Amino acid sequence: MRTHELFALLDAAGDAAFAVEPCGSICYWSANAEKLLGFSSAEALEKNCASIVDGHDDAGCQTCSVNCRVIEMARTRGAVAAYDLHAATASGERKWVNVSVIVANVGAGPSPLVVHLMRNIEARKKTEKLTREIIDRVADLTGREANDALSRSPSSNPSRHLTSQEANILRSLARGRNTSEIAKEFHISPATVRNHVQHLLQKLQCHTRLEAVIRAAREGLI
Repeated sequence: MRTHELFALLDAAGDAAFAVEPCGSICYWSANAEKLLGFSSAEALEKNCASIVDGHDDAGCQTCSVNCRVIEMARTRGAVAAYDLHAATASGERKWVNVSVIVANVGAGPSPLVVHLMRNIEARKKTEKLTREIIDRVADLTGREANDALSRSPSSNPSRHLTSQEANILRSLARGRNTSEIAKEFHISPATVRNHVQHLLQKLQCHTRLEAVIRAAREGLI
C-alpha cells in the first residue's frame, strides 16, 4: 500500500486519526482529529506527536514523550493494546480519548508508519469517576451507616459463588459500563449481559447494579 492510499482510507474512517513517522513526526492529521482535539493539520504536521497530543494517564502521569514507548512497542512488536489517554486540545482543556494503534508498512516514504485512531470517551470517564467516588464513599462508611447503606448483610463469602464471567461483568459495572458496552467488550449479546447481571444481583443479594458495585467494593471483590 502507498502512503496516499493509506491516508485516503483514514480520511474515510469514522475515528479521528493521525500517523507518525519512525522519528515521531506527525505526517498525517485527519479532519476528524482536528474536530476532536481542535488542532489544524497545519499546526500538527511535522511536529513531534508528544508536543501536540501531550497525553497523560489516569493518574495524571505523562504518557507522551519525545521517546514514545507506544511507538517503539508498535514498531518492534507490531501490536499495542488500546489505551485511554487524557489528551491536550487547542482550547487548553484536556479531553479523554481511547487510542488504538496500527502499524502500517507503506511502499514509499518512511516506514513503518504508526497510525493512531482516537475516539471520544469523555462520557465514560465521567461515569467511571462518579463510580469511584461512590466506592470511596462506601469505603469510608462504618458500623450502622454502612449496614443501612447496604440494607442487608451479604452472604458469608459471595466471591466464591460468582463465575469468572460474572466477576468480569461486575468489574465492568464498577467502571461505569452500560449493557451495550459490556456486550461489546466481552463479545456477547446484551441479553446475555442482562442474564449475567441478574444472576450476580441474586448471588450478592442486591436489587440494583449500583448496590452490587457498592457491596462488591465493601467485600473487596473490585
